[in-house]
Amino acid sequence: MYERFFGLVDAPFRLTPDPRYFFLSPKHREALAHLRLGLTEPGGFVCITGDIGTGKTTLLRTFFEGLGPEVAIAYVFNPSLSAEELLQRIARELGVAAASGTQADLTDALNVHLLAERKAGRLSVVVIDEAQAVSIEVLEQLRLLSNLETSTEKLLRLVLVGQPQLAALLVDPALAQLNQRITLRWHLGPLTAEETAAYVRHRLSVASGGKVTELFTRPALRLVHRLSRGVPRLVNMIAHRALLVAYVARRHRVSAGAVLRAYREIGTVPLRRWSPARPVGWAAAVATVVLAVVTLGVPRLERRLPAALPDGGPAAPVAHEAPPTLAPAPLDAAATAPAAARAAPAAPPAELEQRLAGLEARQSARVALGAILAAWRVPGLGADEADVPGQLEPIAWRRGLEVLPLTGNLSMLRLLDLPALLELRVPGATEPRYAGLLGVDDRGVVLSVDGAPVWADAAFLDRVWLGRAHILWRDFESLGRTFGAETRGPQVARLQRLLARVGAYGGAATGVFDATTTDAVLGFQRSRLLEADCRVGRFTRIVLYAAAGSYPRPTLAPGAGAPS
Repeated sequence: MYERFFGLVDAPFRLTPDPRYFFLSPKHREALAHLRLGLTEPGGFVCITGDIGTGKTTLLRTFFEGLGPEVAIAYVFNPSLSAEELLQRIARELGVAAASGTQADLTDALNVHLLAERKAGRLSVVVIDEAQAVSIEVLEQLRLLSNLETSTEKLLRLVLVGQPQLAALLVDPALAQLNQRITLRWHLGPLTAEETAAYVRHRLSVASGGKVTELFTRPALRLVHRLSRGVPRLVNMIAHRALLVAYVARRHRVSAGAVLRAYREIGTVPLRRWSPARPVGWAAAVATVVLAVVTLGVPRLERRLPAALPDGGPAAPVAHEAPPTLAPAPLDAAATAPAAARAAPAAPPAELEQRLAGLEARQSARVALGAILAAWRVPGLGADEADVPGQLEPIAWRRGLEVLPLTGNLSMLRLLDLPALLELRVPGATEPRYAGLLGVDDRGVVLSVDGAPVWADAAFLDRVWLGRAHILWRDFESLGRTFGAETRGPQVARLQRLLARVGAYGGAATGVFDATTTDAVLGFQRSRLLEADCRVGRFTRIVLYAAAGSYPRPTLAPGAGAPS
């Protein structure tokens, strides 16, 4: 749409993994070097991890393009394969003649093929993309394939690429032997501010044949980095929309104002909302920072808490200071989880996947949300409230609740300790399905699926949940928009009383956000592994209300619904 206007011959910020646009930051250069070094290593695995949107797939495409005819690649990007299906896929892609039969027959045929290929001077490489979603059984099959060897080297080079959960998955005791065989590891982190600017200029240069690089002003580039926190996929989304904003305004350079307007318009990205009470240089998007949290655990290994949770965005829509208050029925300790959830039957993973796949996407969201509203003891959905999750915020607002969208992991949900609407991806379904998270313990979760609570083990959730969730919560003390040391008055006094209740503040409720209050907020945030930014936003107050312990709120009660 805007290419000719800006002197471009291609769209520079497409989300597809085009190797032409691969930006060789120091991190990506090192990751590519690890992949290439894996070809020369006589044995072992290569493991590349990276946060969502950091360019792992583009890295792989670039790696593949640099390979010569002497290297055969079996690229597996479907993590839901069984061990037998994986073996068949690998054999078929490597050109094994007998790519069928039993696992033993396939393994024998693959061994004969690999010996012949190595004798001819050719290498065979298996690359597993999205490996964090691969089952332990399939990973064990990969380890067995690594036993195909000569007296001096492995016949297969094996590469695992995935999100940070992969690193946590590999420390599972069942995968100890596999983990020991990984000789090359690298993690792709986000870009720095300088790298983000260079990344934007690089893509513009490629899209214009080297003629255009300075379409974004320096303040615009700084803001792009702050909003995206250096995650390339989010950089692309914001930069593309900012170019559209500038094009519509017929401006030949993209300003910080255009970037900010673009950011506001990207409703599909769970970034922080802009608050007029804060300057342009505020901290970055909730979802982007949360990506870093994912590096510390997966649902099956939830003993560790996230390193830091961000605390951004206004706690209420800008048009209102606080949501309308409803008088919910009091919640006693026995009601922290729905009674049905506490006795939820266990469901085999295959059966649960079939149940989810058989649901209509929007109806599954509506029914799951109904279970969450019931947990909050507020009115259920009306006949005119069918668009879920599209109209989730106004639905919550009418009931005195607010919505916190996030991308994270189960550790984060356990810290927030509130029921959540989870977006699930099940095999064979083109649209997401939704379930309500009602309970959590060390063994698994209680989900509301099609109106009924069921218990599922953590491995199932790990497979179908990619981290997107919506938390319903209530701002019990009507603290309003996100605020900090610049604020004074009744809002701060209520905060001081709340901090005193949890033992974080020993002063009087003066309404002045003084040094003592600052220390109290920072101390509380650090004690709960929140981002210690002294901003009292959604994350901080949700955890504060949970710590206070006397508010009528449902919780993810430990052990709720787990089968005995």
